Amino acid sequence: MNRSVSPPQYTHLLSVIVLRLLIVPFVGWGGMLSEILASFLFFYMTILIIQSYRLPRSLFMLFVAISSIGFVLDMILTLGWVPMTITPTLIVQVIYSLSFGSAAWLILQRLLQTSRVTMDTVKGGICVYLLLGYTWSLLYGIVYTLDPNAFSSALVTEEGSYLNMLYFSFITLTTLGFGDIVPVNEVASVLTILEALVGQIYPAVFMALLVSTYLAHRHLSET
Repeated sequence: MNRSVSPPQYTHLLSVIVLRLLIVPFVGWGGMLSEILASFLFFYMTILIIQSYRLPRSLFMLFVAISSIGFVLDMILTLGWVPMTITPTLIVQVIYSLSFGSAAWLILQRLLQTSRVTMDTVKGGICVYLLLGYTWSLLYGIVYTLDPNAFSSALVTEEGSYLNMLYFSFITLTTLGFGDIVPVNEVASVLTILEALVGQIYPAVFMALLVSTYLAHRHLSET
């Protein structure tokens, strides 16, 4: 028996993604409570994403279980109950990167199959763009965890802030390229090139098409 779940409103998902992004700079200042909130929002994002999948119940529960494992490990690391060693950190990063990466792909597929473009569809396109930034930040985090010298500057501060990771991902995605953080090893360099290419192609082609189609539909409905 298949579990058919209606996808959440992209407005809801977009709000959570943006809220999580806005909270990151204050995690170090707000203490443990801010860190817990940031971790919870990360987990909540994965649950919203999983709910949009049309999966058999057993597979649905498996995805929820995997995401829950990632969240529990994230909380254990956040609360300092275990040292922030390579293995648990990598597990959390891999789980979240797979969740966000697959979500971006599935949402994009659904948007491409839609017969009518609405404002909610456009918001879904923005969600994909932001999820790409999150996904690449986690991929950079994996590389950095395995090789702390993969970048010219630390992506994780001594206070445990991951702001640099997100910062580098989004300035690469938007092709700002300030140059204050530079990939050093080959894997990091290739990931940076790929993100910059996606950051150029996605808004120039897909988002432009999505917005123009939405405006055309709205114009037709008004006439």
